[in-house]
Amino acid sequence: MKALMYLGPESLEMQEIPDPVGEFIIKVAACGICGTDIKTYLKGHHFFKPPTVLGHECTGTIVRASKGSRFRTGDLVAVAPYLECGRCERCLRGFGQLCQEKSFISGGAFCEYISIPEGFEEAGGVRSVPHAAGPEALLEAAISYTLVEPLACVLNGTEHLAVGPRSRILVVGSGPMGTLFALYYQQQGLPVTVLEPNETRRNIVSAWGIDCQDPEGFDVASYDKVVIAVNKAELAGEYLSKVADGGTVLLFSGLRKEESLTIDSYSVHYREVSLTGSYGYMRRHFDAAFEMIALNPAHYRQLITHTFPLEAGKKAFELSRSGTALKAAILV
Repeated sequence: MKALMYLGPESLEMQEIPDPVGEFIIKVAACGICGTDIKTYLKGHHFFKPPTVLGHECTGTIVRASKGSRFRTGDLVAVAPYLECGRCERCLRGFGQLCQEKSFISGGAFCEYISIPEGFEEAGGVRSVPHAAGPEALLEAAISYTLVEPLACVLNGTEHLAVGPRSRILVVGSGPMGTLFALYYQQQGLPVTVLEPNETRRNIVSAWGIDCQDPEGFDVASYDKVVIAVNKAELAGEYLSKVADGGTVLLFSGLRKEESLTIDSYSVHYREVSLTGSYGYMRRHFDAAFEMIALNPAHYRQLITHTFPLEAGKKAFELSRSGTALKAAILV
């Protein structure tokens, strides 16, 4: 099969590789490019040793289903890249996103086919995507539902924020994940403001009816929930000291392991401000994200501003790297 192979920092190449083996095979339809993909492309990543295939935000059509499966050949499905085991100590304590015994799909999805492990679909790792008749409607659904996994990660983050009826929410950064937070809160009818220094991105987000402001000189004091959706360590300490009394700052964007944070102890103790973080998702987040997108696919589809064929994958990465594409998806 054809695959966009990651060969090392800033090196992607179309190659022929063996088809995956297994009883449940999916032909990839679309796969979103995420921040981890971009980070790996630029600097490498300890999870993804080259040569390998990146990409995990995928949808596809079933070309082989397991015997007795409720799924049928030709079904369009959204695929979770992993599921927690549900049995280990972390899972039993309610932290399935940190499970060390996860089951994974066969590999990255910037390729023609993926396989899923036995029982994965019955455990909820595969969901049938509703769509209208016709190839164009199927393609639009395939693109929209690539956002299930990143939205699942957002939902995990929102639980850490514990937004209340009088909360005011501030999202720092209008990259794909920051904007996904804003789209979620907008769908919930909750007040949200996004801070973004790039005027082009501010205009895009503002056009969707979301309050998007320049962070320069912006007064944070009336906001009690802050999402840091930019991977700059200094922002955590900065917004911890600025958030409203009793507020919460969510460190959502990942930082390098060797980076440290400088924390304002006065705010933590005397103002009862909290700093929290979130990582990944659990199956229940994946299910909830799927249902939320099903309620209004077009609401989330607007986040994906560019699509590219698999053969133009490197161009898609370069456009994402430059910020020209708010979020890009590769079509297979």
